[in-house]
Amino acid sequence: MRGETAKRRRIWLAVIFGVFFLAVALYHLPLTASNDDLYYGSVLNVETWPQFLLRHYQVWSARLIIDGFMAWFARLPYWVWKIFDSLILASLLWLLCRAARLEGRPWAAMTACGVLALYPWHHISGAGWMVTTVFYLWTGAAALASMGLLVRSIHGKPVRPWQTALVLAGMAFACNMEPVALFCTLCLVPFCIWRLAHRRPVSVLLAGMTLIAVLMLAFAALSPGVANRTAGETASYWVDMPMRGLAQRLELGLVFSLEPLFFERNWVFLIFCVLLARAVWRCARRPLPLFCAGVPLAAVLLFGWAGEWIFRLLPALEILRPSDYEEGSVTLQTSGSWAAYLPLVVCCVLFLLCCVALLAALGPGIRGWVGLWVMAAGLCTQGMLGFSPTIWISGTRTEFFFMLAIMALCLLLVRRCPPRGRMDRLGFGAFYALSLIMMARMAWQGVGALL
Repeated sequence: MRGETAKRRRIWLAVIFGVFFLAVALYHLPLTASNDDLYYGSVLNVETWPQFLLRHYQVWSARLIIDGFMAWFARLPYWVWKIFDSLILASLLWLLCRAARLEGRPWAAMTACGVLALYPWHHISGAGWMVTTVFYLWTGAAALASMGLLVRSIHGKPVRPWQTALVLAGMAFACNMEPVALFCTLCLVPFCIWRLAHRRPVSVLLAGMTLIAVLMLAFAALSPGVANRTAGETASYWVDMPMRGLAQRLELGLVFSLEPLFFERNWVFLIFCVLLARAVWRCARRPLPLFCAGVPLAAVLLFGWAGEWIFRLLPALEILRPSDYEEGSVTLQTSGSWAAYLPLVVCCVLFLLCCVALLAALGPGIRGWVGLWVMAAGLCTQGMLGFSPTIWISGTRTEFFFMLAIMALCLLLVRRCPPRGRMDRLGFGAFYALSLIMMARMAWQGVGALL
């Protein structure tokens, strides 16, 4: 009987992964090289590989591992990237489930499939599809794979030496991207301190991953190319950036990260808020947690999804949302006005309510604090851009690592409260149907562009 159940699970998992891979593979069909894809594909025609890396390090960035890989990989036929990118994108289903310790469960795979299908993947095409996905999607997947194996090792699963070597190599690749290095540093360093404080051993895998993340972050901070690029883009795009204080830069990063969650139509965050409210209702049915989960959900629905009509009916509410997307709400000219700080306060209060509700939903133990820390670290990966003149130039692709953290939290919430009962069957059934529609839409976008 157990063998038959396991066999059915494997069949369902194969179908889910196969359908999602087919959808993303068809979505990739019409994509062509553009922008930085063309640059990386031709750079070795004018200089050698070591010359390119040395020049790039001195004048542009510290991403030597990723840039060195791209200079070679971008020379291959574009269909090679399409195959690898589709496989890596489809592997996120398994990686998210593994990080949440839900591998082997079809309903968890379908939940991961849903949040991935509803993410606007065109957001990570700003610098060219190949370059942007390698820098964001591939590094995010490498970090998620490393974290997943670390979680398994912490729970007593054996880790072989070749797996440790592979994970450390993947961490070096992933943490060469500054937001990933920041996220991993914020997650791993406190965890190492916690284990040492409780007199628990720090494994070679954990120590190696932490050391790589810290060193990569320091390497980027000390890179002459990063300083040169910051100075050049400040002069070109944002002359008054050096005059902004610490509080103004922090405000800019927070509003830039939080405003799209509550004042724009964000499918992934909407799903997170719904799952959060469901988990609080099921696991912590008390007035304060219910209030903390209900207010952000109401704000997302009213200001994000129905905002166009709400702000037309009640124009006075416009004061709640950020209005100046070029410099933030608090500028050098408006820093003396209380109204300039209101959008920041609204966004921060809503986010803090989400954090309190998340802690109540996952429980006050280590699981709840880990979930809370992952959410805060995800916010930092995008909020750090408030200290960079590239914040508006980089565009919507900078949200990817934050959204990846939110996706993982969605699975943790479902793991905390698995689907059961008639209402869950109806709700999750509607969610799965919507995800299938979105996958069909992705596939049609690819096929339709070729017809």
